[in-house]
Amino acid sequence: CAPALPPGVLTTHYKKRDRATDERWADVDMERFADNTDLLIVGGGPAGLAAAIRFKQLCNEQGLEHRVTVLEKAPLIGAHTLSGAVLEPRALFELFPDWEERGA
Repeated sequence: CAPALPPGVLTTHYKKRDRATDERWADVDMERFADNTDLLIVGGGPAGLAAAIRFKQLCNEQGLEHRVTVLEKAPLIGAHTLSGAVLEPRALFELFPDWEERGA
């Protein structure tokens, strides 16, 4: 059993407080999700998104169909990295040379 926590210390970490006895977890579904993917990219910031986009572009050029999954911990893609950041647009122009025709 997990050791007792000092008074006033709150945690939901399963090694510190058993979730089976923690009322905060009573109605939470802890079922794990499983999915198949060909390429998993962890992080939905500029580098992760660029990697996913470029990989799909290369697949399209080769006539290949691969599933790409981008896993992001923030509530929105890139939310941890793009708030107030200055972005060098050269890489975007290389990824999407036809961005103006697309209306982006």
